[in-house]
Amino acid sequence: MSIEIGQIKKRITWISAVVYAFFLIILARLFYVALVMGPELRAQSQERVIERRPIEAKRGDIYSADGKTLATTKPVYNIHFDALTVDPTVFNGEVAELSEKLAILNPKRNAAQWERYLRSERDKKHRYIPLAADLNYSQLQRIKTYPILSRGTFQGGLIIQEKLERIQMATDVRSRTIGRDKDGAQAGLEGYYSNYLQGKPGNRLMQRITGNDWKPLDDPQAIEPVDGFDLFTTIDTRIQDVAQQSLLTQLKKYDADHGTAVVMEVATGRIVAMANLGRNADSVYSELRNYAVWERTEPGSTIKLLSAMALLETGVADTSDKVNTENGVITIYGEKVRDSRKGGYGTISLRKAFEVSSNTGIVKLVQQHFEKNPEDYVDFLYTRGFHETTGITIKGESAPNIPKPKDDRWSKISLPWMAYGYGVEFTPLQLLTIYNAVANNGIMVKPQIVERIMDHGRIVEDFETAILNPAICSQDVVKKLQALLKGAVELGTAKNIYDERIPVAGKTGTCQLNYWRGGKDYQSSFAGYFPANDPKYSCIVVINKPDYYKGYYGNIVAGPVFKAIADEVYSQLPETPSTLNSKELIAARTITVGEERFEQAFQKNFLPSFNGLDARTAARILEGQGLTVTLVGTGRVVRQEPALGTPLHKCSTVKLVLR
Repeated sequence: MSIEIGQIKKRITWISAVVYAFFLIILARLFYVALVMGPELRAQSQERVIERRPIEAKRGDIYSADGKTLATTKPVYNIHFDALTVDPTVFNGEVAELSEKLAILNPKRNAAQWERYLRSERDKKHRYIPLAADLNYSQLQRIKTYPILSRGTFQGGLIIQEKLERIQMATDVRSRTIGRDKDGAQAGLEGYYSNYLQGKPGNRLMQRITGNDWKPLDDPQAIEPVDGFDLFTTIDTRIQDVAQQSLLTQLKKYDADHGTAVVMEVATGRIVAMANLGRNADSVYSELRNYAVWERTEPGSTIKLLSAMALLETGVADTSDKVNTENGVITIYGEKVRDSRKGGYGTISLRKAFEVSSNTGIVKLVQQHFEKNPEDYVDFLYTRGFHETTGITIKGESAPNIPKPKDDRWSKISLPWMAYGYGVEFTPLQLLTIYNAVANNGIMVKPQIVERIMDHGRIVEDFETAILNPAICSQDVVKKLQALLKGAVELGTAKNIYDERIPVAGKTGTCQLNYWRGGKDYQSSFAGYFPANDPKYSCIVVINKPDYYKGYYGNIVAGPVFKAIADEVYSQLPETPSTLNSKELIAARTITVGEERFEQAFQKNFLPSFNGLDARTAARILEGQGLTVTLVGTGRVVRQEPALGTPLHKCSTVKLVLR
């Protein structure tokens, strides 16, 4: 019995040893697979992953009104090499010559180093060997001729990855206006018109090589992406550059924090320039924000145009009415209102008070006529639509702030403070829209920064001039306001920029920031239009926080920017024919939506705009009217001579500049 028990124990021991040894073998194998073979197996597993992946569409281009590219999408190429697909004889016979070519294209390695690198990667059975990154199209075509790679993807191991890169062709001058649409952040034109610009992505089968790198496969069912539409803006780069440089000069001269300058076509609201510059942490001026659209501030004395409009339109005062400015300081409910001129101006007319920008004069007149019913003054502003945004097609516009008597923060000093630009807030673009309406004989038009959207020469959408208010006041009052603005330049606070060669009209603005703290930060501005007797363009310049000791009044800080823009615009650009009034010019701008509407322009006996059309279409339409066409360049129309709105009897020959 004891012998049998001993044998059983031996058997159990032997079986246990075998099981234990088998367990050790399995465990060792697991460690070997995990640690030694693991990376290779995981790589092989990844290589077997095949998915239908999206193909990014080419985003549409953005152009200026004068045909320059503001933003475009450029393809760049990353090149990889699958050495295992290449026949060994071919690889060994041509790798040295390939290495010499790569050393020229990508000199981070010399020819010998490239050859050692390629042989080593092939021995490691790597199938995704990086050769070059961010190549342009001509470099791509060159690499396709290289030894081995010239055999293509399946015999030469050539792997081409295309990626689309968005580029703003201009400097950062227009970066905020153009904007971006990236990583969920949308700004400017890129953000607002993203649905038009982005196109429609395609898809195709791809094989994962490693990580998030994918190799395209031959796929008969691949869907090609559809390019996005192109955007033609109203920005004229010639005027834009003048606005930019003039603004930059004054910012530097007065060591200001930031500023903006906007130029608008009076009759149509087309924005031909929008410059925004701010000082960054390195004290360099660049386009940090779109101050014209975003920054809402108390405007100061430029608001006096609205005060004068309310006084005149409601009939409670006229430009000849007298007001006593006393000694240049008045007290209203314990708060003082001061004129910039010590001692005041004595007893003067409303006209004179506006021209010299007398705070006491304007405030006393508004207080005298609206103190008992301040809602009449506020309602006047609201019924004109001055409380609404302009609707500019750029993301980020701030809404105006015009307080009402029923608001909790309304007090007895709210009305007099509003009368000369405090307690009420506008963006520069909103204030310009009002000044533009006065220049446009009372017609308030929507600011427009995109003229049309096109798809390879086909008009997708053409943007007509939109009227926000057909009459902000009567024609009689418009004429009086125009006279006040003209007088402010010829006889008043802005006479330093008066030039009889190019008469301008406008109003200066000087606003103390954080006045409740008694600080010395100011905002300097000038808003107006030119020429004064036949307005073509309106313009606003706002400069924030100029150095107090160098100067801060609107006439010396902002006024010179306005004058420089007016001077350069008239030295560079042909004038729009003066035979058309504002309504006719609006019609000329808008009768370009489709070919069937060009006929309407011809019936009205003026030349429509052909900007954005292909040469063949534009020439066919013009020749159909018996006009001779001269083409310069190739592509789409970016400029025409004679200009839009020219009577047809003066257009025997039309020159179209193409780009």
